[in-house]
Amino acid sequence: MKGTKILIVEDERIVAEDLKRFLTKMGYVVTGIAASGEETIRNVELQRPDLVLMDIRIQGPQDGIEVAERLYAEYNLPVSFLTAYADSATLDRAKVTMPFGYILKPFETQSLQAVIELALHRHMMEKVVGEMDGWHARALQNLPGSLIATDRLGRIVFLNKATEQLSGWTPDALLVKPLSSVLSRANSEPLVPPVTESGSECPGLLKTKAGISLPVLFTQSPLFGEDGAPDGYLILIKPS
Repeated sequence: MKGTKILIVEDERIVAEDLKRFLTKMGYVVTGIAASGEETIRNVELQRPDLVLMDIRIQGPQDGIEVAERLYAEYNLPVSFLTAYADSATLDRAKVTMPFGYILKPFETQSLQAVIELALHRHMMEKVVGEMDGWHARALQNLPGSLIATDRLGRIVFLNKATEQLSGWTPDALLVKPLSSVLSRANSEPLVPPVTESGSECPGLLKTKAGISLPVLFTQSPLFGEDGAPDGYLILIKPS
């Protein structure tokens, strides 16, 4: 994701500068280079990066694993580890922090970008799934019929078991993807939020995992947040 802000935590300056050059060329914004846990926290509080690339061995009393644990616990900030040390004991310690990937030195541009994009995608998924707590996900799961819920931008944040059975898709495959990737109007026009026909039944096509366009009828309704504004949309689907 171009424009994503990334903090580099690496105490070898040459390595850090090389990494910064790679990231900048790929379109990311480097918020700074830190060599210790203290510098890391200062940068995070001032610059609010989207992701931290953290060397396991850094300056100061805390190593990268300890700093990463604090970043995730206090700032909900994803961390991917940079390391030349892939021994099992180190990796076992790192796993406790729920890392968002590992980049082994010397790194390559292609693998570096892959780890970054996967980390950002996973973190986005965790955020939108967490927001479903306010929408009573368990209650939605037990409602009759096939249901899909989206956020206010039309990204899928929930589908119930009936939808899984009808479409063949699992939640992991569809989370944060646009609703238009699986559901369109009968004339093949994509759905674009905000919902314009709230409460009315519309003919549509549901794209199954097998690649079949299944004729369906769907009803759209807004989901309201605590402020009374639409916070997402609920789509009820049934075969036509």
